[in-house]
Amino acid sequence: MEVEEEDALAAAAASAWPGSSRRRHLLQFLLHASKRLDLRPIVKYSALEFFASRFLPALPRKMGYCGARSRRAVRSWLLEPLRDSNLELFALVAVWIASKIHDLRPLSVKSLKALGDRIISDQHFTCRDFVDAELLFMEVVEHNIGSSSIAFIYLEELLIHFRLLHMLYQFLSRHGSFQSFLGSGLLHHMMKRKS
Repeated sequence: MEVEEEDALAAAAASAWPGSSRRRHLLQFLLHASKRLDLRPIVKYSALEFFASRFLPALPRKMGYCGARSRRAVRSWLLEPLRDSNLELFALVAVWIASKIHDLRPLSVKSLKALGDRIISDQHFTCRDFVDAELLFMEVVEHNIGSSSIAFIYLEELLIHFRLLHMLYQFLSRHGSFQSFLGSGLLHHMMKRKS
């Protein structure tokens, strides 16, 4: 009976963590970072999914303070003590992972470090800290970064762009050289925006 009570308390503590105001702050931080980095929606939504739905709920169990007995606790200076600045670093790491999955040219660690230096107020992290945090992030979520439902949205987005390119091609094939010149300029502009 005592084991069941301890497990019930652990589950209650995990569901209440990190608290609504802290969670709201962290999600606002991630959205602010996404805006500053001018991320595509698919990258932003993936980062939110990884951070809010996978990392934050798994963290209490992995840190060992919610009664996890069967699973190995994760130890790191990034988690002990757990500061808001460290959680903000993990939010940027979620953005970095999402960018690696969905962008042809993912964000560099230097660009994330530069942004972190500007928007994380309590601490400046090194590029090595970002790499360590990424490894820790992956360990906490047990390497579960699959994004099948998010990937479906991305495929829909690609389909829309292919249809637009097809329409543009049809337009260019029907009209003369001036229209072709204008269309190719538009096509070049669109492709530059996507990359």
